[in-house]
Amino acid sequence: MSIPLTLLFVAAFTTIVAISILRPFAISINLTDVPSNRKKHQGVVPLIGGIAMFIGFLISVLSSTIDLNQIKYFILASFIVVIVGSLDDHRDMSVGFRFLFQAAAALIIAGVGGVNIESFGDLLSRNEIFLNSWSIFFTVIAIIFALNAVNMLDGIHGLAGSISLITFIALAYLAYNGSNHQSLIVALLMCAVIPPFLLENLCIGRLQSNRIFMGDAGSMFLGMGIVWLLIDLSQGESKAFSPVIALWIFAIPIIDTISTIVRRLIIGKSPFKPDLNHLHHILNRMGFSNNIVLIIISILSLSMALIGVLGETNSIPEWKMFIGFSVVFIIYFILSYILLLRIDGNK
Repeated sequence: MSIPLTLLFVAAFTTIVAISILRPFAISINLTDVPSNRKKHQGVVPLIGGIAMFIGFLISVLSSTIDLNQIKYFILASFIVVIVGSLDDHRDMSVGFRFLFQAAAALIIAGVGGVNIESFGDLLSRNEIFLNSWSIFFTVIAIIFALNAVNMLDGIHGLAGSISLITFIALAYLAYNGSNHQSLIVALLMCAVIPPFLLENLCIGRLQSNRIFMGDAGSMFLGMGIVWLLIDLSQGESKAFSPVIALWIFAIPIIDTISTIVRRLIIGKSPFKPDLNHLHHILNRMGFSNNIVLIIISILSLSMALIGVLGETNSIPEWKMFIGFSVVFIIYFILSYILLLRIDGNK
């Protein structure tokens, strides 16, 4: 399979143009983020990264040879979450309202588009675990989880974008290795639209005053792209990798989100109420700067994705990969819990 370099250029260039056009418009309608107790940044920042990345992706898809009938429901679901995310960025919506539209987008993917989690694979070294009539239910839950996992990761400059980029690169490799041309193109286009955003978000060669954020629109769009590819490539007879590999490729968001929710429930706190106990917060509170935290978590994410890719290419049994992931999760949960107790105890 050939890699469409011209198409990747179109995706990146369109994203850059969209950012330039959207920046003054966002400021004029107050589609911006302002500093607060939880948001430590300087000045008013336009929340246009997600919209720009979606525009770059959409224009490049329309310029490609991809059969739109095969991804039209993914595009529709992405459009919904980008619109809802943009509205949430502009005027904070209730958790219930966001979940309602996330569920609607997920049902489009699963119920109408037919991209479903049909099997968990052979996680217990016995037989493949099929979901049968529970397939759509678990798919909807997985999609909603992914959308919010990326959103929870978006706590410091460049983090959600960098982790998503690593995930899409791993997915592109596995799609290429599995000769899945359609998913390969989608993954590569997502890889192409993220760097222009990161340049602006991290202010690489840019003034601090020109910084932009991806907003909820961006985190949900990236989350939708990741979960759609994870499901599409891990299910069916022509799957590119076994379902358990998805855990490794998307490891950091999965581990951090589940751990955070469990900790909130343990102390009787709403799992939907924001706090400062995510992995990036913990590292910040330990004294690491945002740039160092970004590097540390990116290395961790890359390492986990590599383990997943190597596990698949070397045909490591699924149950062994699942046990390995479970061990990593337990270790992280215990260590993060102990660190938070010490940090909070030293206040």
